[in-house]
Formats: sequence, structure tokens, C-alpha cells
Amino acid sequence: MEEIINTDGQNLINVFPDEIEFFTKFLEKKGITWRQEQKAASVIALSKSLTGYIKTPRRIINIEPKYKEINIVHILRLYNYIYSYRDVQDDELLDINKSNQSQNIVNSFLKKLQENISIGILQDYFPSEQKTKYLKGKVDYVSTYKNIMKLRRYPVKTEVYTLSPNVDINRLIVGALQMISQSKQNSSEAIELLGYFNNVVPITENASEFLQNIHFNSKNIRYKKVTSDAAMIIDSLYYDGVRGNVGGESFLINFDILFEKFVRKILLEETNERNFSIWKEPKLLGKEYFNGLVLSSRFYQPDILYKFNPEDEERDYKPTAEAVVDVKNKANGVFKNADIYQVMLYNQLLYAKKSILIYPSFYYKPSTILMIENDSLPVPEIHSVFIDIASPDAETFKEAISNLIENVYEILEN
Repeated sequence: MEEIINTDGQNLINVFPDEIEFFTKFLEKKGITWRQEQKAASVIALSKSLTGYIKTPRRIINIEPKYKEINIVHILRLYNYIYSYRDVQDDELLDINKSNQSQNIVNSFLKKLQENISIGILQDYFPSEQKTKYLKGKVDYVSTYKNIMKLRRYPVKTEVYTLSPNVDINRLIVGALQMISQSKQNSSEAIELLGYFNNVVPITENASEFLQNIHFNSKNIRYKKVTSDAAMIIDSLYYDGVRGNVGGESFLINFDILFEKFVRKILLEETNERNFSIWKEPKLLGKEYFNGLVLSSRFYQPDILYKFNPEDEERDYKPTAEAVVDVKNKANGVFKNADIYQVMLYNQLLYAKKSILIYPSFYYKPSTILMIENDSLPVPEIHSVFIDIASPDAETFKEAISNLIENVYEILEN
């Protein structure tokens, strides 16, 4: 029986009877629906956007990226850029090396963490409430007076600052260590390292978003790679109690979602202007009616807008944008009909003058333009722009980002 069958848009995994319990828990944890008909046929259909590995009680299933031109390390670099990269001092996060392979993330994390612990654990001062015999800190005199009148043994109620390791970076580290402590291979090492982080409240979910809000400075920058790996472990690694001969450890990451966030970060944060924006919520497109009753509603949400105006006075205070930018993850399918129809609708709804579709590529590709042969369309041109995600090192990767920005602005400003 073949381990994985490649079909259009999906990877089909044949499931053995002794793996059903494992996959039921695993897919539920990952938020992936296992349809009843697939389960009855002992088959799992996974989107090709997912890459990584799955360790069942019987075997290790390696899921390769959907494009043969890139490896898992290129996808993990996108993750590092989105959630951790800030400036040139973070270039090591963008380099391609074997320690970034998904199966080596845990080992790399543990090794780097041990190196940093030997230098020192991060701590900071936090306020804590105490009851004592002595006046110190920020005293609550009203409560203290009442306690004295009641002849309490420790009458002074005060707030003092104490040194604690419960800082945000350590909270991610502890969350990752707690996950690794469930593994068969690295549990003893993880448990030993947890001993250095007493009274630290772990982050157990949405770690990548939590990571984005951490401020790194000269005192904690040495922990940046460790923190990035910790967030990735919390969000993407999975350990199951059904261990069998393998260990129940699995790692899956979604390329399509990462690529969209990657392009979004470039345009929203790396451009000199701050004219790109996104909608946090979709807008109403229309409603379905039957005999005057609303049956359902349809919504729309472009990926990125250029110079969005929520109430354009020249358009009767309707929302407008100078350009619509849509991110497409189909490296080998430029200007698909469905994508064209979608961006044309966005153009019409927002009175846009330009439209750009952004695609991944594996080398430098110049922009192209699709001319629609219809004089009645207000915007008959759709532009394609590409970004090389297979660059071999940090320097060429940053060049690819600069090329994307230049190509986008060349279209917008002409």
C-alpha cells in the first residue's frame, strides 16, 4: 500500500487500523475535518499546502512541500520572517541550514536554549503583594492600620517589586519545553531544563501572535532564535499519547497561509509609505432573498488595498481604493480565470484603478500584464508580480523582497 498518493490539490494518506485512534486525535487537534466517508475508507485527504511529518504508532510519514523547487527550510524561513525578523541583526533567521529542518527544530531549540541558560536566564522585576511586619515598598496604610487594630501577626500590607523569570520570552520557552517533555526522545532533557524556569506561566496556544508582541533589545536579543523556535513548536508540533514504536510526534505547517502573511508583512511594514492596508473584517457583498426574507449573506475581503478610503467624498462616501493587491499561492498557475474574476469584482466594488496579483516563484521573474479584450471595462489590465522564495541565503532573500517592493511600486506609480 502506497504511503501517500498525490492528487490534484491533495495528499491522500492510507490509514492502517491501528492508526485510526491516533489520526482521530491528531486531526481534531489540528482543526482538520476527517470526513466520515474518508474515515470509512481508511483514507485521509490533506491539503498540499501542508508540509512536515507525521509520526504515528506505526511509521513516519514525510509530507513534502507542494513545490519540488523548495524544501521545508524555505517554508520555515517564511515563518521566521513573519514572526521574528526585524532588521539586519536577525539575518541568521533567514539563512538556509540543516538545523532548520522540521525534524531538527526540537534539537536545535534545546541546544540553543542550553547555550543561553549557561550565560544567564532572563528575569525582570514585577510587583507582588506581601503581608509583613515591616514598613517597606508601597504600603496600603488603611489596610495596615486595620490589621494592627486586629492584632494581626503580619499587619503591614504592601506591594514590593521582586525579581521573577516570568517574562514573555520565558513563557514561550516553558510552553515549548512542556510540549517536548511529552516526547519519548527528548523528554528527560526538557524536564531538566524546565527546572530553571520555576513559577513561569506557559504560553500554550497562539504562540506566533504572542511572539510578534515581544520587544527584543540588547539584553534579550540572544534569545531571539530560541523564542522563534519555541513559538513554532507550540503552534506546529504535536505529541500524542499513542506512541507505539515511533513516538507520536508530528509537525505540520501551512505554506499557503504563511505565504499570504509573508507578502502582507512586506507591503504593510517594509515599504517606505504606509499606504497599504488590510480589512480586519469582511464587508457585505449582497444578500439572498426568498419572498422578502433573507436566506443568506455573501461577503468579500481583498487581501491588501492601496490607498484605501472608507468614505470617498467623490464616490458618494462609498469605500474606494486606488489599487487592489491579491496574494496567490499558485506558483505554476498565473492568471487563473477564477483569480481574474475575483480581482475584477474587487476593482468594480472599490472603484480601483490598478490590480496586482502576487505569486511565489523560485527565481527572479519580471512582472507581466494581462490585457482583457473588452473596451467596456474600466480597468482592463491585471498585473502579475513574483517573489523568489527559494533564495539560498539571507542576502539574496532580502534582495528578493526589495525586488517585490520595487516591482509593485513601478506598477502603482505608472
